[in-house]
Amino acid sequence: MNDLYQNKGEEVQTSFSFSSDVLAKALQRIYSQKMDVEGEIEPNLFHEICRILDDAAADGVAQSEGKQMDDFLQQLQTNNEVFAAFKVHRIQRDMARLLLDSNGTLKPFEKWVQEVTPIASHQVRHWLQTEYDTAVLRAHQAADWQQFLRERDVLPNLKWMPSTSLHPGADHRPFWNTIRPIDDPFWSKHRPGDRWNCKCDLTATDEEPTQLPDEDDNSKPQPGLDNNPGTDGILFSDSHPYFPNDCRHCAFYKPGFKGRVRNLFTNRSKDCYHCRGIRQTLENTIEKERIKANKAEYQRLLKDENYTDVVFNKKTGGLKATHVGHITHDTPKAERFFEGLTSSDLERECQDQLVAMGHKALFCDESKKKKGQQLPALDMIMDDRLMDIRSVTGKGWYSNIFVSKNDQLRRFNKREDLQDKANSLCLYFHNPELFNEEKMKKSINYFRFYRDKSGNLIDKDLKHIFCVIKGRTEIIRYDIE
Repeated sequence: MNDLYQNKGEEVQTSFSFSSDVLAKALQRIYSQKMDVEGEIEPNLFHEICRILDDAAADGVAQSEGKQMDDFLQQLQTNNEVFAAFKVHRIQRDMARLLLDSNGTLKPFEKWVQEVTPIASHQVRHWLQTEYDTAVLRAHQAADWQQFLRERDVLPNLKWMPSTSLHPGADHRPFWNTIRPIDDPFWSKHRPGDRWNCKCDLTATDEEPTQLPDEDDNSKPQPGLDNNPGTDGILFSDSHPYFPNDCRHCAFYKPGFKGRVRNLFTNRSKDCYHCRGIRQTLENTIEKERIKANKAEYQRLLKDENYTDVVFNKKTGGLKATHVGHITHDTPKAERFFEGLTSSDLERECQDQLVAMGHKALFCDESKKKKGQQLPALDMIMDDRLMDIRSVTGKGWYSNIFVSKNDQLRRFNKREDLQDKANSLCLYFHNPELFNEEKMKKSINYFRFYRDKSGNLIDKDLKHIFCVIKGRTEIIRYDIE
């Protein structure tokens, strides 16, 4: 890794902070030998490295002039999980190898920590710094590529711009000022960002293409950077040394008997970012930590006098609670639906459905006031995402709900006491027959182009819709681009 990262440009560095508490917890967990360092992922390291790389991706995308990048950023961040998993797997295995002395006896914790400190120093500081810096650059370039694709009818060619580094390397110099069509095979072999901390760039142009530059072995992409993140949403490819050479040497690839026999007669090509094995391992890691976190929060809420109806579902790990300031509509005069259910009955039914699925669903405080006036409020925090609940009780277009809830979110987000803005809606279908996939897509498309009375497109505070359907075991999510 030192050889691979040795040419990093020092002036590229941006700052990040790796939590010392996280590292301490990870060391304790590895030393306890209560986890399988070969087949599991240490969760503390995993989440912290994901957080840092996700911040890098967000920083890079934000530097691009491209528009509507939320979905693309989500793709980059989802794939960061795979890279982080293999990085953590490398860390924990390297550390675990030093647990025992030459007699096979567990070393004292302090001695072991001293011996693994150089590993931690490289992995979560020096090497992670290079990975962070390169992730920022490649996320920026990837977002630019998405914009190039949108503009290709007007600006069909790409121009390789010289590096802005104070000390540019010689390997990319032959490519400077090269102009080729955006779909030219040249860009599948070479592009800015295929060197660690490369500060070359591309720009879209209508200038005429130039001749192809000469190539040699020194012009090949470096390991981990031989893909185009603008097309596959992957910041670091599986040719990086953290990844196994092939499936047979991967701790996460676990084929059944038929799969093992088939592999004897076929040359299976690895595809780590789309491998069910690593995805299943990540799901298991996240699931265990989710249940652990929900159980801890359950214990906390039991002691909090501001919450009632605190319930932890031992089977699914779901959690529910209701703030005493949550507004209900259960009076005799309350409007009723279906079999005489009030809107609050439907809210509670939705909450119970979510808990049965394993989610956290906390009803919020809606009683806050300012200068005697009720402040705009939302119903629920679901899995740490703030949102309002709307029960679908009729057969009308869902777009009417979207417009109304978008306005509610807009008013809520103007509150001065908020740390983060809300952008989500939970639609609950007590009657499953009221949910229609085609109508949902048409309603979302209508909402995307909804205009105000002046003919202007409305600002979209509503960006995510979560559909909870009675009797189903999974949430259906829609994103509004």
